[in-house]
Amino acid sequence: MRETGRPKVSRRRLLAGAATGLVGGLAGCGYRPGGGDLAWEESLGSGGLLRTGTPRFTTTDDRLFAVRNQSGRTFDFESETWQEVENATVTAVDRDGTTLLDVETERQAVAPPAVTEGSVFVPVERGRVTAIDRDAAEIDPNEARTTTDGGESDATVGDEIRWRVDEITADDGESGESADDSESGESADDSESGESADDSESGESADDGESGESEGPPEIDGVRASDRLVAVIGATDFVVLDAETGERAFEVTEAWAELDDVGLGADADRVAVDGEDVWVVVEGTESDAGSEDVPSVVVRFGPSGERRAERPISDGVDWLVVVDGTVVLGNAGRGSSVTGYDRDLDRQFTLEVPTPADPPPVVEGDGGDTASRVYLTRSGTVRAVDVTAGEIAWERSGVPVNRGFAVDADGIYAVSSRARGQSIIAVGADGADRWTAPLPADVTVDDLFAVADRLVVVDDDELYGLHATPGERWSLLGAVRRW
Repeated sequence: MRETGRPKVSRRRLLAGAATGLVGGLAGCGYRPGGGDLAWEESLGSGGLLRTGTPRFTTTDDRLFAVRNQSGRTFDFESETWQEVENATVTAVDRDGTTLLDVETERQAVAPPAVTEGSVFVPVERGRVTAIDRDAAEIDPNEARTTTDGGESDATVGDEIRWRVDEITADDGESGESADDSESGESADDSESGESADDSESGESADDGESGESEGPPEIDGVRASDRLVAVIGATDFVVLDAETGERAFEVTEAWAELDDVGLGADADRVAVDGEDVWVVVEGTESDAGSEDVPSVVVRFGPSGERRAERPISDGVDWLVVVDGTVVLGNAGRGSSVTGYDRDLDRQFTLEVPTPADPPPVVEGDGGDTASRVYLTRSGTVRAVDVTAGEIAWERSGVPVNRGFAVDADGIYAVSSRARGQSIIAVGADGADRWTAPLPADVTVDDLFAVADRLVVVDDDELYGLHATPGERWSLLGAVRRW
């Protein structure tokens, strides 16, 4: 973490503001903003007196969500006292840079959030998930909103918090798989007192004895969600909650061995939630393959924990994504490949291609001009997999994706670094060049995201919204050029 003080106007902000004003001034002169032109600039906030951590981002079609931990002391003017703060801010901006969400959780976040059409699910410390109603929380960003940890105040902070559930990944099941453990998985605010499962009046964990030696519930590795279900992934098990109420639907314990050399989130990469189905790659057993061991089994669980389909996988699986009903598994190890299955886990295609170890970005098809795509990047080459056709639509080397890249229905966007600064390169959905544009002076790309018809560049605490579609610009020769 780093200390940040009072925000000040930097040279880059002045230059970015000047660029935005120049574009607006030219709008009435036949100028239509083109790809890479600056549309807006906003700040995530400096944190004031608080220390802030590195943001964790998640995108939807129309918004960029950022969760950032903060800690330190701040002055409460209502109580006229200094208070200790250790929580996380949850922020969302739309294509225009408008802040639509600005709330705080009661604890610090431990993994990126999962976002659906109605909710933001934030995994926080001590095995808790906080569900935020993303539409009810469209508040004035200047209006102070604070949630606190402990007692009845947790259940009555405001409309933005839908529910909280504690100790989710605690291994309390009697068997390796439970179809319905709702009695032990109550929502934290469903009890008569409205108190969290581990919150007493003093705010201490319920399992903390006088010795203070209790280890507490295990941390959460990640969350995956739909409007129907939320999958909470731990080191060796996962629990599925009802997205509307937070009540426990089912859990699977010992789903995989805890692998120290894989790292945090490795098992979360092999879990996806799609409607009422939870897709999970679990450890295989001898019975799964009949007479020989298999490294893993992909299982489709229903909303009550019933196994609707399963299939042994002879090769390793590094990630799982669901694209328009097709389940795509990636193996980055020996025999690198991607394989697609239908909802009954009948194989649709297998492509032996270099495959990344991390889950790739995907584009959902619209049944028309937009095809379902998975974009694979490895060793400096981008490959666009047409999921419906089960083939490589195109591949291209030399695209600078090492600094990260973004995708949308129109193609991919990457960051090129040169002596004169950084530029955005846009490659179309057909693999052809679309446009290239330099970034504003002094802007350095930490992350890049596609939100609607905008690209959002993250540079430290600053967000820059760029036009993603080509426009028309007047050249010195007086002709219209399309960029």
